Amino acid sequence: MNVPLPEDADGRLARACPNDDCSPGYFKVKPGTGLTGQTEAFCPYCRQSAEPKDFATKEQQRYARDHVMRQASEGMDRMAKEAFGLGHSNRRTLGKGGFISMEISYRPGPRPAIRRPVKDQVRRDVICPHCGLNHSVYGLATWCADCGADIFLTHVDAELAVVTAMLGDVDRRRALLGERVAAKDLENLLEDTVSIFEAVLKIIVRRVMQKRGVASEELENAFRRNGNCFQSIGRTEEFLGEYLNLPNFPGVSAEDRNALKDIFEKRHPITHNLGVIDRKYLDNAAAAVQEGREVNVTPEEITRAITMSKSVFRALPSLLIA
Repeated sequence: MNVPLPEDADGRLARACPNDDCSPGYFKVKPGTGLTGQTEAFCPYCRQSAEPKDFATKEQQRYARDHVMRQASEGMDRMAKEAFGLGHSNRRTLGKGGFISMEISYRPGPRPAIRRPVKDQVRRDVICPHCGLNHSVYGLATWCADCGADIFLTHVDAELAVVTAMLGDVDRRRALLGERVAAKDLENLLEDTVSIFEAVLKIIVRRVMQKRGVASEELENAFRRNGNCFQSIGRTEEFLGEYLNLPNFPGVSAEDRNALKDIFEKRHPITHNLGVIDRKYLDNAAAAVQEGREVNVTPEEITRAITMSKSVFRALPSLLIA
């Protein structure tokens, strides 16, 4: 029996990595895009390969079983009616008009329910630049689910595009909700930019170190000792110098590196002090500002931080082949 699997409102089909240890392991693809007639598919998170049918989710498997049980129930009903010669009324009278008559009736039980697969809603959509697969992931992924190509930076660009889109809406929200809301929007967007930078650097640096043969235990100890170092440009530079032997901050000029450092430093009072400048910020920032005043974040700074972050992201992967 072939059971067609339901797609979501955007025509996407849920998929799940066959490796139970993969996290999050869940993604979606849009049928009709990407490769055709493929015999091998890939997990976008861990690159586990298998036949496309092996990527069915547990919910889809349950949905297929529901269909089978419904069809089996309907088949049993038909067999019972045919065996006893029952009509549409599910009744038949034997010996009607004779000395003895008997009525046979059949009351089918309730049909097994068919519940549609449960699908997650919050997702990241991306199109593979190599094979054109339109698919969705639920975390920063690395591989194309169809062709298996490394499209990590495509996922990163899509994530930064969300920040840019939100940045473009600040003026509208300022006019509608006021200056304070607009200021909070900019602060949140800066935090988002720093968070993306941190997450992406962790993934890239981890891959570089693994490529260079660093043992898993040593790798984890390095990240544990340095904590959230990728939230700071200065500490990022120290980490890259110590563990990757990079003499300079990659991808940007010295001037841009200093500008990125100053922009990222504004995250500290925003996250830890409601945006009010404190002594720790003054000790690390180059700007001449007063303690106790609110830090000022501009749209231009966020745009520049995004542009420079992209340059860093594109410079580091080249180390994978070094």
